[in-house]
Amino acid sequence: MLLDPTITDATFVEGRLPKDIDETIKSIQEELGFARHPWRVISARTKLGRVLFEIEEATSSGRRRLIGKLGKSERALNLHRTLTALRNAGFKPPARFIVPAPVACLPERGMILQEKVPGRSASDFLTDTSERAALAATDCARWLAALHQSGVPAAAVSREHEGVSQWVDDLRQFVPNHTEQLDAIAKRIQDTLASDMNGLVPTHGDFHPMNVLIDGTQRVCGIDMDKFAAREPETDIGWFLMQSAGFGFFKSGTFNATEIARQTFIETYQAETGHKIRGDRAGLYMAMAFLKNLHFELVLLKTGRIEYAKPWLAGAAAFLKGDLYLSENP
Repeated sequence: MLLDPTITDATFVEGRLPKDIDETIKSIQEELGFARHPWRVISARTKLGRVLFEIEEATSSGRRRLIGKLGKSERALNLHRTLTALRNAGFKPPARFIVPAPVACLPERGMILQEKVPGRSASDFLTDTSERAALAATDCARWLAALHQSGVPAAAVSREHEGVSQWVDDLRQFVPNHTEQLDAIAKRIQDTLASDMNGLVPTHGDFHPMNVLIDGTQRVCGIDMDKFAAREPETDIGWFLMQSAGFGFFKSGTFNATEIARQTFIETYQAETGHKIRGDRAGLYMAMAFLKNLHFELVLLKTGRIEYAKPWLAGAAAFLKGDLYLSENP
């Protein structure tokens, strides 16, 4: 929620204001020993149990914006370590592909503080003109290729397909007419992803167009990396492609609104890495992403948009057949 109406570039302008946010931020500042630099709260919100806030700090070299998050301890610590490791590996200016600079972390409070980086979300461009969509998709693909080839150590995660059964069980209550299709998709995902994963690389873990900030021709920044871990590269690729298709659908009612962007992303990523994307693996992660996204919409957010079920599940089925481009609605 925006706390200063004169600010035009606030980060958290929508949502519910966290309870006692001023007291919370003051206690964090004192615990960090940052009291010598005045903090001003710009915006704040709660989201799925997390508190997100934006502050402006007055320093001897001028004012700067910081982004803070309060959530789970392990995710805060993982994010802080990830940003530190990636910055040390070169993901910082003057490089074009960067991550935010970490400022502080209080693991026992699940708090991380980082710099606010300039730029617009890549999602703003993917349904724009063909040229702008292609340029944004190119930036996203190159940033991801740089991450996957960075060699930054990352711990392997446990099998992430284990949530599929729960998503399907929950979704049955909301879209009972799609039970048979849900079960078929879930079985295919579980049967195939249960096999050993190959070619693990450092991955973002939540790579989608809103988690990439593009600052003109200067910088491309990946944000929200608290799920950083070693996975198959197709996990990031599949999630990005599914979310890009979804953003286009939300805006125009058709998946083909982002067809050019998604094609460009695939072609650029393959050119940058010199490796062909494994369609069978990417398709499975894309199908899983459709299920997870539908669960998020209907079960967690309770939006009531059950009309998404038909195109979302049809999209998942198409991905399982190896259709990574998914232009027209299935």
